Parts: sequence; C-alpha cells; structure tokens
Amino acid sequence: MKIIPYKIERGENLASIAEKFNTDIENLRAFHNSNSGFSHMILSDDLPLHLDSIYIKQNMFEDALIDNGNMEDLNFKDVARYRCEQLNLSRINNETITLSASTITEFLVKKAENTNIFKVECTDSDFSVEPAVYESGFLFGQKLETLKLPICFRISEEASMKEIINHTEIENRWKRFRDSDLQSTELYQQLISQSPKQAEDIITTGDKEFLNEKNLIKMMDKNLFFHIFLKSFLGDQLQNYRLEQFSQIFPNIDLKTDVVKSVVREDESTKTYRLVGTLNRDNLSDENLKNLYDTIYKSSLKFSYTTFDFIYRITYTVDKKTELLLDGKASIAEKIKNNFEVITEYNIKKVEL
Repeated sequence: MKIIPYKIERGENLASIAEKFNTDIENLRAFHNSNSGFSHMILSDDLPLHLDSIYIKQNMFEDALIDNGNMEDLNFKDVARYRCEQLNLSRINNETITLSASTITEFLVKKAENTNIFKVECTDSDFSVEPAVYESGFLFGQKLETLKLPICFRISEEASMKEIINHTEIENRWKRFRDSDLQSTELYQQLISQSPKQAEDIITTGDKEFLNEKNLIKMMDKNLFFHIFLKSFLGDQLQNYRLEQFSQIFPNIDLKTDVVKSVVREDESTKTYRLVGTLNRDNLSDENLKNLYDTIYKSSLKFSYTTFDFIYRITYTVDKKTELLLDGKASIAEKIKNNFEVITEYNIKKVEL
C-alpha cells in the first residue's frame, strides 16, 4: 500500500478533505496519524495550523480523481520509452517454417503523479511477414491494435488493468472504424465476397472485445508489452498465478498454466525476475488432443501424434527506484513434439526519452 502526502489547499478542513476522498473524518485522521510523526498528528476535528499536508491511501486519491471526474488533475509526465521486437514462427518437423512474422513497436509511457495510473501510446510500428499471403491479415490486425491506443488505465493487485479510464474513447474509435473504415479494408472486402459469415464475425467479435471493458482488459493482457509491463511494475508484490488462454493449435481448447515467480539476481539499483509456467494437465485430455490432431494435421504432417506442451518463460529487470521495467524477454510456444510448433519470441528494452 502506497501513501500520498496530499497538499492541503486554502480553505480546506478535515471534513471537506474527508468528503473529497469519500471517507469520514475518523478514518482519515487515524490513517494520517499512523503514518506521521507526533508533531504532525491530528488530535481533534480541526487541522493543526502548521500542517501543510495530510497522508492518505494512494487508491483513495485515485478513486477521488476518477469518481469525481477530475481527470484534468491527473498530472501525466513522460516516464519511459520502450522499443519492442516480436517474432512469430510456425514450424513443422522442427525445420520447415510455414510462417515468419517480425514486428517492431515503440511505446511512450506516461504516469500520473502520485498514482498507479498510466497512459500508453504507440509512437512507431512496422512489420514484415512471409509468405506474403498473410500480409493483409497482419495489416488488418495492426489496424485493430491502433484502435486500442492511446490507453489510460490503473494497475490492479493481480497485475492486470484494474480499469480502462478512457474506455469510452476507445469504444468510439471502434464504432467509427466498424461503421466506416472497415468497409474499405482489403481483408474485409475479400471476406464479403468469399465468406460473408466470417466478415460478419469480425464485427461480432469486435463489438464483444471493444464495447465490453472486461473483455478489452483480457485482450490487452495478450499484448506482450502490457503483459510484461504490468507484471514488472508490481515487483515483489506479484504472486504466483494461473494463466488461462485458448490454444493456437487446437480450436476451442482452453489451456491453464501455473506460473511461478522467482528472483534471478539483484544489486543496489536493479532486480531481475523470472516467470516460468507449467501446463496444468488436470482437465486436458490427451485422447481428445490426439483425435483433433488426426482430424486437422495428420493428413498433411504424415507423422502420428506425439505429446503436446505449452512453454511460458519470461525474464525481466526492474529499476528499484522508479519501479519501471528496464528490459525483458519472453519465449512462448505451443508444441506437438517433433511435428508442429507455434513460437513467439519477444524482446523489450527501455530507451532514452
């Protein structure tokens, strides 16, 4: 729990400050006194004349700003710039690459003073993909990602977005794209002529993701920049957790991965953490996976089903003073051993502003 020294404004008293932060005088006074020295304690319902600030909980400060609509009071300052590289591969028989996509992205991160409220915008991005037949799909996916940014959010104790403060703004971006620009995209025009149901599904899925804040939060966690950044900001507070996502290889198969956090190394200024995931097989039927493999892949891959695994490895370093991410690497893969694998490699590095 972080503590904010709230500067008392002219004309404010204990009652007005308590009302401002949606608490009562007794709780406000008790919290302040438990975090101040004796000479700065509040012993009555009146503020001491020499007191120029009062201690409050950080989440109370954030709640008041958001609930009262005082977003202009959020004093955002540039705190970090990150350059990220992502490589996506699919490979058969450990050697033949069926897809190779490289993406570079730059993010500017701003932080509101005395809060865990962040604003992130994309300042640069590019990609290349082979075979070229996948290019229109990647270009379309990039368009959808740009609709989500800039994004303003609070970080939860579970290392995700607690809430998206500018969700209405993002909703409106999607609606404008859905009702206008979508019709002219190459991919959508192809689907309209070749597979109208899939074209309809794009709108249905987009509405589900963009118009529902909880769904959008889940989608943002799939973006590896936000996935790593949010977890790194919690530092030692991050607990072991369970990751849940759908398989990329097997349709409609839900994968659960138990992730353990450990400290790799530490010095005076930095701390490096490692996240290692182990696939939870309790409700995963190997027979079902084999049947799906035989139906979808056996005829083209020729070889019989072997074993399935999900690999999740992330290492990142945090600046202990600023609590900000310095660099990180992620390696995530689904594998049918020796037969087929889908791999994501991700690198992130903080650069000068």
